[in-house]
Amino acid sequence: MTQAASRPTKRRRPLDALITLSGLSAGLATFLIGLFVAYDVVARTVFLMTNSWVTEITTYLMGYITFVGAAFALREGSHVSVDLLVCRAPPRARRVMMWLADAIMVLVVATLAWLSFGFFMEAWDSQEMSDTLLSVRLWKPYLVFFIGMAWLLLVLILQIGERRLTNKQGSHD
Repeated sequence: MTQAASRPTKRRRPLDALITLSGLSAGLATFLIGLFVAYDVVARTVFLMTNSWVTEITTYLMGYITFVGAAFALREGSHVSVDLLVCRAPPRARRVMMWLADAIMVLVVATLAWLSFGFFMEAWDSQEMSDTLLSVRLWKPYLVFFIGMAWLLLVLILQIGERRLTNKQGSHD
C-alpha cells in the first residue's frame, strides 16, 4: 500500500472508502464464483444436472472483478510492474520513464473508458440482449466495464497527482 493510501487526508477519506468498497465487492464476487462453481460441480456429479446459468453468471462476475477491482488493485500496488530498467536508471532518466509510464497508463485507461462507454450507449439504445439462457440486457455488463475504467482512471490521476506533489515537496527539503 502506498503511503498516501495508508494515511488518507480528510478530503480523501470518502474516496478511499469507496476504493476499499470496490475491492471488497470484487472479493465478494470472487467468493460467489467459487460458490457457484462448487454448486455446479456437485450438481453435475451427484445429481447429473446441468446448470448453464453458472457459466454465464461467473463470466459476468469475472468481468466485474477485473474492471471494478482494478482501482483497488492500483491503490494497493497489486498491478504487475516490471521495474528492472527503471531501478538501474539514473534519477533523471527514472523520472522521465515514470512520467512516460504514467502518460501511457492514463491514455490506455482513458481509451478503455471511452470505448466501454460507447459499448454501453450502443447496447442501451439497441436494448441488445445476450443470446443465452438468462438473456441479460448487455448494457448492464457494459455499464460495469465503463464504471470500472472510469473509476480506475480517477484513482490513477489522483495517485499521479499525489506522487508529483510528494516529489515536489520532497525536493524542497
